[in-house]
Amino acid sequence: MCNIEKTLEYIFLPSCGICNKLGEGYLCKKCEKELKKYELNLYGVENINNYIEKLHVFKYEKMIRELIIQYKFNEKSYLYKTFCELIIKNKKVFDFIKSYDIIIPVPIHKTRMRKRGYNQSELIAKELAKKLNIGYNKKVLIKVKKNKPQSILNKKERKENTENVYKIINIEKIYNKRILIFDDIYTTGATINACIKELKKAEVKKIGVLTLAKD
Repeated sequence: MCNIEKTLEYIFLPSCGICNKLGEGYLCKKCEKELKKYELNLYGVENINNYIEKLHVFKYEKMIRELIIQYKFNEKSYLYKTFCELIIKNKKVFDFIKSYDIIIPVPIHKTRMRKRGYNQSELIAKELAKKLNIGYNKKVLIKVKKNKPQSILNKKERKENTENVYKIINIEKIYNKRILIFDDIYTTGATINACIKELKKAEVKKIGVLTLAKD
């Protein structure tokens, strides 16, 4: 954290993003305890052919679902700090992230970016990289096609909807590196699989997938 951020947090005490309680950072102990009820990572890391690993932090339901909806669609971008604290405080997830060289957020199309004002996955990924001192790059994987929102489609339609949507650029930035993709929600895996397909073109050493919640 830079000196300016430290000074601002000293003057304006951070509050819990959920209940607004002051003095315990962006996540108070009471809310942390409540959210832990939805943790999924106790089941371990899903390892696919010793090349792709997947880890989902929470089950997408109840309190977690409501928070993510508020974060994505109701202009509560500040919740990224709360989500980041939740992730970092979990040792299994912490160690999982630290085993990678670079974290890359799943991109959104520029028109949606203009409308929403931020990429929800980008905010969390960038904060995680800063807090855990690993690389971060949002200029390697880009979204070149504006497709329909995945949430309104069935499984088959979701797969078709992500074809030729993402493109890998600046391959030299990630060649032979261990790359972690971050997204907010994992449902059928269509979006993540489309991103993985592109990343493989860069001949990366390993691909990890970290999502905040699994539906």
